[in-house]
Amino acid sequence: MKIGQKNKNLKKNLKNYFEKYSNNIFLVDHNGRQFTYNEFFKNTLRLIKSLKNKGIKKNSRILLKGNNCTNYLVTLYACLLGGYVVCPVDPSIKPEKLEKLIDLYKINHTIEDAKEIDYENLEADEELIDYENSDCLIIGSSGTTGEPKGILFTSDSILLSAASFSNLANYNDKTKILHCLPMFYMGGILDTFFACMFSGSKIILGERFSISNVLKFWELPIKHDCNTLFLTPSIVAFICAIYKKPDIKIKEHVSKYKSIIATGSFLYPEVRKNFYKIFNKKIFSCYGATELVGPLALQGEKDTFENYCVGKHGKGIEILIKKDEEGLNIIMVKSPFFMKGYITDKGFELPKTYNGYYNTGDLGNYENNLLFVNGRKREIIKKGGELIFLSVIENAALQNKNVLEAAALGKKDIIAGEEPYLIVVFKENSSPSNNIENLGIFLRERLRPIEVPKKIIISSKLSKTKSGKIIKKSLYKLLED
Repeated sequence: MKIGQKNKNLKKNLKNYFEKYSNNIFLVDHNGRQFTYNEFFKNTLRLIKSLKNKGIKKNSRILLKGNNCTNYLVTLYACLLGGYVVCPVDPSIKPEKLEKLIDLYKINHTIEDAKEIDYENLEADEELIDYENSDCLIIGSSGTTGEPKGILFTSDSILLSAASFSNLANYNDKTKILHCLPMFYMGGILDTFFACMFSGSKIILGERFSISNVLKFWELPIKHDCNTLFLTPSIVAFICAIYKKPDIKIKEHVSKYKSIIATGSFLYPEVRKNFYKIFNKKIFSCYGATELVGPLALQGEKDTFENYCVGKHGKGIEILIKKDEEGLNIIMVKSPFFMKGYITDKGFELPKTYNGYYNTGDLGNYENNLLFVNGRKREIIKKGGELIFLSVIENAALQNKNVLEAAALGKKDIIAGEEPYLIVVFKENSSPSNNIENLGIFLRERLRPIEVPKKIIISSKLSKTKSGKIIKKSLYKLLED
């Protein structure tokens, strides 16, 4: 069978899943309203008709704003089936940045608030479904340059990756997954939405996680008896800080989970240990990259839980460990789910590859079909000619009971070449008077002398992306004060 035919059948199969599980509950929204697979599919068809009625042509680029809601997910799927390109953005995006994205992406239509979409009175028409492989999704990124750009994906790359991850994560019709991640990035689009479609899984749609709703975090998953959970490492850290001694009801609920998965950024070994200590439940590391359509590898009960292991990769993915000019092991990935390219202010740029392998920028090893990730190459500094992993310093700091968050930075030094500095956020109940001095002693007992930070700086918070990654470039100004 030709690849194009296989991909075409894949999309038809996705429609067949909605027919197979027609009367099963696919999604439960914030208000407790339930949607069967058939109802959700019909709403998707109605929205396609609504877009057609507004004169929005095939391949048009649609900018999508709004908070997590059912209509947001309906729009994502409608664009895939209807032949549109959806461009989801953070609902809190500043107007000036939004205007830049509209110009950069060449947007044809804007949905200002997904909740306000009106399509329910229209008739569902399956004839409007378009099965051709075409541009489908643009995810915003600033990369290492800070300049906005869009990562473009085709519908085939989305569906193939979703099917692969559904299999890798062992989703099935008994899976009940809490969706609390932002819907404008891959964790909230592929891991917790499209991948669920291929398995008959049920989605419990919660509010997007925030510090303001963390005290009520477990209420919804307990109510619906969820058994699968996706969190970012920063969410895990906040949950551990708030639920130091969870009540019996919460602990009993967590004990029933099939899998709790950390995705979106590096999971520090200390954060993993802390979660296990509190809830007596393992967290599975999930590794991926937006350019490669999100998740590539995932731990499971049978995989090793050594530090920095991220488990086995999905089918069709190839891993190559290539040494760079400094002798570092760079993780290279060849994937059938690879992006189409970048949309930049200089035009469309094809991705750079090495014999078909994409340079992830991550360091690690691949042994016995298991992938190990040590961190980003740009997260290494060279002091006195010796390489230092900043993640090692951060993980050591997180072992201190008074530290909530930590970020290590490298700063140029005339004598040493580079020196490590540490920015920390201390927990509210900790005494500020001797925190820095005590942490310094604590780190000297756990780090090599060359790894000990030259200076520890207190911050009230660490700026993060909406997916929970610390924005380190915003912290360098603290080194100048």
